[in-house]
Amino acid sequence: MVKELVVYPDDRILLCSDVRDFKDESLPRLLNDMKETMEANNLTALSAIQVAHPFNIVIIKKENGEYWELINPRILSREGNFISKEKTSYYPDIELEVPRYEKIQLLYEDRNGKSHGIKVEDKELSATIQRKLDYLSGGTPLDKVDKNYREQVLQALAGKGLMPYSTDVCPTFSNKDYITSFLDKLLFFMGLSLLTPLFKKFFNWSNETVAKIYTFDKFGYIATIILLIVYFIYAQYEAKKYRQCSSCQIGHQIGIMIKRFVIGTAIAVGAYFLLGT
Repeated sequence: MVKELVVYPDDRILLCSDVRDFKDESLPRLLNDMKETMEANNLTALSAIQVAHPFNIVIIKKENGEYWELINPRILSREGNFISKEKTSYYPDIELEVPRYEKIQLLYEDRNGKSHGIKVEDKELSATIQRKLDYLSGGTPLDKVDKNYREQVLQALAGKGLMPYSTDVCPTFSNKDYITSFLDKLLFFMGLSLLTPLFKKFFNWSNETVAKIYTFDKFGYIATIILLIVYFIYAQYEAKKYRQCSSCQIGHQIGIMIKRFVIGTAIAVGAYFLLGT
């Protein structure tokens, strides 16, 4: 049965997993459906996720008309570099210039679960396989190009009436802002603890009170590290979800993390010498 192709900006293209059950009757049926879809749309290659089936499956149509089924394919090694001019059904009527490897060592399984290894030395075939594997790794060929070129392609797609869903547009407020807001408040109160010697002198605080404040600082520093890790993990998720958002780039995330880590560490060191010794 001919399947409907997933076309930009449908984000179902980002979800994929390995085939585990090779005895499932739905597997040969899916493979046949993919071949029929390729014939109907005059395609020479197709990944299962491009017909909304989230499995690591690629089918290549050879020059002799035979089909090459690649299940759970993995690239083991790469050689050489070149710029490949490519078209893909996910971005209709758009030609991309994508950096690819000329030769690849490929490991895959057939429909019976038997493993195969092959070295692909034809660079056009190598590029085709790499393009299909882009979808299996939770991305698209457009993720392989630089930001400026990607923006040009997105503008070209917009000119064809293909706009990203609202969930693909970078939000003006991010949930990770809650994390940074809480972090800043925590660091503020940790910073106040450095004034403890002054408060102890004027309010005659006991050593027990000072010890409690120092304990707060120690747990506050641990909480800072944990929150920074949570921030980074969530930022990576959001960067993938909102791929067009320039503020979600890793450099921006690292800058935020380093700034708060340095402040937290400085406060923790100061508290150690002022309160812990």
